[in-house]
Amino acid sequence: MATQNPIPRATVRLRRLKEGRVIFNDRKSVMSCLVRDLSEGGFRLKIGEPFRVPENFELEIHGQPPRPARKVWIGVGELGAAFA
Repeated sequence: MATQNPIPRATVRLRRLKEGRVIFNDRKSVMSCLVRDLSEGGFRLKIGEPFRVPENFELEIHGQPPRPARKVWIGVGELGAAFA
């Protein structure tokens, strides 16, 4: 997995600052995060330990139902992912 996103985005991401939760392990594990960028196809999260997030997970943004997602890249304290 690359630490930077070498693939151009298909849609424009809009800057956001919303609370979110990364949900995995059959909904038994949850990590809090901040949603920084968001588009129809993906997002960027600020999260304490991005390497602990599995390849496939759910993202719940405050006030919205969880959506399945796939990790695309990780960086220091952040990760980028695509909605599945």
